[in-house]
Parts: sequence; C-alpha cells; structure tokens
Amino acid sequence: MDGFVTLNTQFKNALGHLIAKADGYYDNTRLFFVNSDIYDAPICQDLNTFVLHLNTTSMKVGHTGSSDLNHIFKLLLDHTSNDTVSVLVSDCIYDVQDVGNLLSAASSSTTGTFMKAIRRYQEKGKDFGVIIMQMESLFQGYHYEGNVPMMYYGKRPYYIIMMGGKDQLADMNAHMELENTSTGLPGLQHKYMLSSEKTWLLDGMTARVLTSGFSNARRIHPAHDRLNIHNIVTDQEKDDLRFAFGLGVEQLFCDRSYLLDTANYEVQPEQYHITSLTDKAKFSESDYFIHPVVMQLAVSNTQGYAPEITVKLKNQIPAWVKKCSYNKHLNGYPAPHQSYALYELVEGIYGAFHNVRGTTDPDLFHLKINVRQYE
Repeated sequence: MDGFVTLNTQFKNALGHLIAKADGYYDNTRLFFVNSDIYDAPICQDLNTFVLHLNTTSMKVGHTGSSDLNHIFKLLLDHTSNDTVSVLVSDCIYDVQDVGNLLSAASSSTTGTFMKAIRRYQEKGKDFGVIIMQMESLFQGYHYEGNVPMMYYGKRPYYIIMMGGKDQLADMNAHMELENTSTGLPGLQHKYMLSSEKTWLLDGMTARVLTSGFSNARRIHPAHDRLNIHNIVTDQEKDDLRFAFGLGVEQLFCDRSYLLDTANYEVQPEQYHITSLTDKAKFSESDYFIHPVVMQLAVSNTQGYAPEITVKLKNQIPAWVKKCSYNKHLNGYPAPHQSYALYELVEGIYGAFHNVRGTTDPDLFHLKINVRQYE
C-alpha cells in the first residue's frame, strides 16, 4: 500500500472523507493497522489529522512484509460485534503464489470465514452485510508481481470493504454518501452490496403498474392493488407491446448500478424481456415511492401473451468484478483497473451469502404480475 501514500493522492482524499464522515455521524470511530494482528494506529491522536500524517514510515506497524487476506478477514470479523462495523482499506491482492489449487483453497477459506460471521448474526436474529467498493488512485511505488518488485507510476485500484450488520451498513451507505459524486468518495469506480436478508416479494406497496408515459398500449387498466393488471388494450399496429412498472426498492440492500443492469434479471415466460431500467424518469405516480426504479417490459405481438409474468432480480457477482480481475501472473504490469485474483476473492465472499441463503430461493427480489385480460 506504500505507493498510495507517497503523493497527495485520491487515496488520501477518499480515506479522509471516510474518516471525517464516520466520526461525524457515529460514536467511537477508531483506526487500526491490520496485518498479522490488529494494532492501534499510533498517529491518530486526532482523527481529522490522520491522513496528513500518513506516509510510508508511519504505516510500518506490525508485520508488514506480507498480508494474508483471509487471516485479516478473520481478525476483523472476530472483532466485529452487532453494534460495530469494520472497514478494511486494502489493495486486496491474494497472497497466493500458485494460481491453481491454492487460489481455489484461498477462495474457499474466505467463504468459510464469512459464513461463520453470517451465522453469528443470524443466531441473534440479525442480517449480516458487506459492501465492496473498488476505488482508483494515483500510485507511485513498487508493484509486486509474483514477489518481483517493479517500480510503477500511474493509476491503480484499491478496495474499501465494509462488514457488519446489514441495517448499520444501510445507514452508512445512506448517510456517508458512498457514491462517486463531488461530495462523495473520490475515485469510486464500482460498488457491490451483499446481505443475508431473505428474498423480497414485491407487492402493491413496493411495485405498481404505470399507466402512462412508458406504454404503447392503447389503454392499461390496473387491478385494485395497482400491481396487477385488470386489462390491457393492445395496439396491433405496433410490433410489440410495452408496459412498465415503478419499483419502490429504496430499502433493498443493493447498489443502484446493480439494479439498473438488465443482465442481472430473469423474466418468465421467455418471450417477455426488459427493454429499459432507469431511476431518472418522471411520471405521474412518482410520489408513491421515494426513489423509484422504472422497469419497462416488452413482448412481441406475434409471440403470444401470458396471463402471469415473473421477474427475478438474480443474486450474482456483477460483471465488473470479472473485468477487473486477472489470475495468472503477467511478469509485467496489469491494466490500471485490474487486481490479481479479485474475482476469486469476491467469489469467496459471495459464496458465503449464497450458501446461507440456499439454492431454493437465492434471488434478491421476485415480482409476479397477473394480467387478467389482453384485448
């Protein structure tokens, strides 16, 4: 991590933002260095000046020669109680030299470590959550490729991983502006949120059909619950039938970027598909939800209509993780957005939540729509 602190970089700006907001919103914010053990940060007499004193010398606390991420995860999760959240800032490079079985074993170890944490929370009737954020910052220092140091100057990714109670993390996500905005986290590239909460079943309180602005039907008559449809009058001069739903999923523990990616959805029957997802649309029923997502569905007029449509938001690793990962030593510099074995690391965390949720109902939400009549 030395290369991130040799200059006044986005890393320092983001860390300063994170510390200041955590200290402002919550009690007992504390800073530590973590490697072979957890050590008090000796330079943090004043949290607001921590970043100003952060350099390659002040960071030399404990055993800094290597970082076993699974050991670090275990240390942090063992010290994370129901009323605390642990935040790890790291380059998240697996300290594994063999990209074969050892890398697979490291991923499995990550799964086991997080499964234990999830079950500890569930035993107390609480949900556990994780927020993984890929950050970008200027880097000047040694990049290690297979234990071979190479001087590097340029942009490199690092990661902020928050671990703790799902409700506490949701509150932090809302109040600390964990977004790539002018007042948010400098350098934030991607975010992925996982939790052990059960699958949502959207109903008339969390979804409703939109009767104007997003449909090419001649008329849509909603059912009494505003979710299902009493009848749709189709326009046979059109190639397809399009209609939309407003989704009130503000409280779902899921990042907007995930919600707005059509690749994360499954629609049945197969002739129906999602044509667009947006959270910027204005529509007459907008006051019904705080920050709705609008989902437009379509079906070809020649493929036949169905009386019931099911939409599932799948629980899967987002596509950006694979794009930002490589798992074979390059004997050179990786792309500025890529980290060694990132996919295996995230797969290990994801595996814990997937195993605990079970294979019978692994999705984030289900939306079932009944259409009584097509005309």
